Amino acid sequence: MNTRHRITHQRGSRWRLGTLILLTVVAAASAACTSKPQETGKPTHTAQEFCAPFLNFFQTEFPIKDVKLGYLGVDGKPDAPVKDVQFALTCRFDSTSNSLVRATASLTPVKPGDSDTKWIDNLKELHFVPLQGHQNEIWIQDSRTKEGPIQTKGTVEMTTRIAPWTGSIEILNERDSLAITDAQISSAADLLIKTTEAMGH
Repeated sequence: MNTRHRITHQRGSRWRLGTLILLTVVAAASAACTSKPQETGKPTHTAQEFCAPFLNFFQTEFPIKDVKLGYLGVDGKPDAPVKDVQFALTCRFDSTSNSLVRATASLTPVKPGDSDTKWIDNLKELHFVPLQGHQNEIWIQDSRTKEGPIQTKGTVEMTTRIAPWTGSIEILNERDSLAITDAQISSAADLLIKTTEAMGH
């Protein structure tokens, strides 16, 4: 091979190598762009996002004196991802002024095979009844009025299921009847439905 042919051959090899590198870079960039939407997915909700609306409720609509929020089931971390909850996330609302009124709001993942029918049957066994007038099915156990010596506290407990979560709220007076109105109960029910649904989006 003469000198001219060697130079032409080398230039051709370099051109093909440069083209190959360019195509590889373009392909990698294209793959990165394609995978980006898959990485984002749904927004990651936190324990604080679930608990904060209830804290506001217990500061304004049904005030618990000097209420303090605590997180259970997520190592006390407000920024813990809700999607990592295995058993239950519980927001605990206690008074720092020795008030007898306290509350909890909980979020529990729906277990595979746990049908709505089974869930409802269990609620009925616990004397829950449907609470009418809300956009999603919600059940209530209304024991706010203390009756007789056996009942030691006044409580209202509500629960709703909006896959993939079951949301629950309990408000209680540890030693007496719970002074809460029907309107306040209805507002708490709407909040529970809205917040439980939001955690699945």
